[in-house]
Amino acid sequence: MNKKEERSLNRKILLRAVLECVYPRRCPFCGQVIGFQPECEKCKKRCQALELRDARLDPATHYFGKLSGAAAVYRYKEGVRDAVLGMKYHACRYYARDLGEIMAKMLFGCTFYCKYGIILPEPASAETDLWDVIVPVPKSSWDRGYNVPALLAQPIAWAIGVPIQNEALKRIRSTHHQAGLPLQDRLDNVEGAFAPSESCQVKGMRVLLIDDVITTGATVAACAEALLSAGAESVYAIALASSQWQTENSETV
Repeated sequence: MNKKEERSLNRKILLRAVLECVYPRRCPFCGQVIGFQPECEKCKKRCQALELRDARLDPATHYFGKLSGAAAVYRYKEGVRDAVLGMKYHACRYYARDLGEIMAKMLFGCTFYCKYGIILPEPASAETDLWDVIVPVPKSSWDRGYNVPALLAQPIAWAIGVPIQNEALKRIRSTHHQAGLPLQDRLDNVEGAFAPSESCQVKGMRVLLIDDVITTGATVAACAEALLSAGAESVYAIALASSQWQTENSETV
């Protein structure tokens, strides 16, 4: 990083610190103000209990399609579920920064440092040669003014040093709500729902696909189909949380 880039970064960090003084940072899992604390002590143990023993998802409990694999941090329950619903339906988009950093830490071993009271990921602290580009799953609601997977992707991209193509995929038709649907109905629901955009540039690239929750895997598998049709070499999906749909149907988004 040259001096000009460093000065620009410092200005952004200072602005963020000022904003957090005016609008104090809140725990994404319980909503309580935590300010400049690295994490919420109240939720720390609760979230540890929700961590998946193996981040890599099992093809026996999820549909991968043409994905090369998939991983997630938490089980989709309790405070994790509250955080996702808060981002999606209660305009708590600022939760995504902390949650994206947690994904970077838990899935890629990223480390963090504190500057001006702000917790930041160390740039390129994890493996950077596994992926060529990050692509978020397109938003599920036409009415929502922001895309949760794209917000989660920002701190991950910084931490692993991989660029984002936020508009690489587009949703070309609306789909029914997936909650409670059996696997085949989910696959039928999202079939042909995604397509590469005019600005998509993934030919020959290894794509890291990001979503908030992977339930059956139908949505990320459909996105992978679209990216592979655009020439991607491979697609691997990660998410904040996963629900094993065979046993947790009542918990799904």
